[in-house]
Amino acid sequence: MSGKLTKEQKKAITDGDISKIKEELWKIANEDKPIVLKALSEARAQGDLSENAEYSASKAKLRAMEGRERYLNGILDNTPRFVEIAGPDEVGMNNKVRLFSEKTGREMTVKIVTWIRVNPLDRKISPDSPIGDAVYGHKVNDRVLVTLDSGETYYVTILDIDKTTDDSDDAINSY
Repeated sequence: MSGKLTKEQKKAITDGDISKIKEELWKIANEDKPIVLKALSEARAQGDLSENAEYSASKAKLRAMEGRERYLNGILDNTPRFVEIAGPDEVGMNNKVRLFSEKTGREMTVKIVTWIRVNPLDRKISPDSPIGDAVYGHKVNDRVLVTLDSGETYYVTILDIDKTTDDSDDAINSY
């Protein structure tokens, strides 16, 4: 095993994350915000703003967009860049991993993703999650101990690792 990720590495973002963030920022600035600003201007031109629902709705949309921009820019400015430490035959970032859980007696497939793309309903988990932390850096046929936050433990066996690192279909979470 090449080693475990540090706490800082678990909070890092990939180049793919950075591209997605920049795409979203561009879309907000060049497509979404101009539409809202136009609607705000048109609503303002209608006169009395105190009872103007269109004006209030446009202002709320604009505040939400500006908040999202600050959030995304904060991530770009303050989040470390992910550096892969897993070996070529080990579970790494953006890999799909087929596991057998001794707890449930069933197989499951998870994808290891950065914290900004986590979606448990779609089985996209971070290396900071109990399963992600347990399997990261391990190889096919390794039996690894998963420790839950509650202290409960169980074993999973790594059945297969899909080393595809494509993250183009993974969405950036809203918040």
